[in-house]
Amino acid sequence: MIKFKGFTLTELMVALAVIGIIVAVVTPAIMRTRPNKNKMMIKKAYYTTENIVSNLINDTSLYADMRDVCISGNEDVANGIYCAYGFDWDEEVTYNGVKFSGNNKFQRLFAEQLNVSKEIESNSEKFMTTDGIVWDFSDIQENGWAAGTAPSENVRTLSIDVNGVEEDEGPNCYQADCANPEDFDRFRIDIQSNGKMKVNDADTFAAEYVTINASVTK
Repeated sequence: MIKFKGFTLTELMVALAVIGIIVAVVTPAIMRTRPNKNKMMIKKAYYTTENIVSNLINDTSLYADMRDVCISGNEDVANGIYCAYGFDWDEEVTYNGVKFSGNNKFQRLFAEQLNVSKEIESNSEKFMTTDGIVWDFSDIQENGWAAGTAPSENVRTLSIDVNGVEEDEGPNCYQADCANPEDFDRFRIDIQSNGKMKVNDADTFAAEYVTINASVTK
């Protein structure tokens, strides 16, 4: 008669304890290596903004190059010539057969470069794109850029929600407002009238994500 030798209860408990220890040690490392979707979307949103801002500011058919006017003081408002450093030139232009001017000129031209799925608020203040990112231009719409003001003093803020505005797509908060600051899904980009831009100083984690990505690609 063949006798089968099994594991004792003590051996099973020891084996389970060892497995538990291994899981406890390995799990944090696995979690750290998992891609953070919000982090990826923050990078995407920042570099999308950088690309569009660069294209707009360098297109003289949309934003006339008036550096000579600003430097030499040849401003002549009566004849439609005034000092402007870039986005503060809000005169009417035509792009793809559509006219753009005024405080919403920038965001409407910006939206032309995006795959917009819907306009969330009127006056071109807020758009959602097909990737679920919400672009909030309310600061730019409400204040515009002051014509002729030095770019360093002429800054407007673009607010971005990387996973939309629906309640089930939370937490819908900036770094400083989240229970866990690293769980944020909203951040801000400060844009000067001359096209220079950076992540808002309050959004340090977003700035870190973008900086890391830039250092790797250089």
